[in-house]
Amino acid sequence: MMRNNPTGIIIDDEKDIVDNLSMYLELKGHDIVGIGYNGCNAATLYSEKKPDYVVLDMKMPQYDGMYAIQKIKEKDQNAKIFVITGHSEYDIENLVTKVISKPFTLDKIEKIIKNTLPHNYE
Repeated sequence: MMRNNPTGIIIDDEKDIVDNLSMYLELKGHDIVGIGYNGCNAATLYSEKKPDYVVLDMKMPQYDGMYAIQKIKEKDQNAKIFVITGHSEYDIENLVTKVISKPFTLDKIEKIIKNTLPHNYE
């Protein structure tokens, strides 16, 4: 089934990162169907919106990225989760699609997402 644009949700406790990444991905042809600021938002939005991918920060107050990963994987073992983190103490490579270390560029994130999703978006 061809779809026009990949759909994603962006979750980070830093509003500037959420805003900048959302705007950039939309300029690159993605449909950002949800944004949130903690792991609980991520799990809820994933259930409601069923996006093609999630971009997720690990360190967030209250519900962190690990909470989100566990809840999303309970719903969908094949969920595409891209984790942005500046912390190496998380051993999550086997749980998520890709770990992107801070600092990062918006272009790098978009390329990683595009190269990981099935090529039925053009």
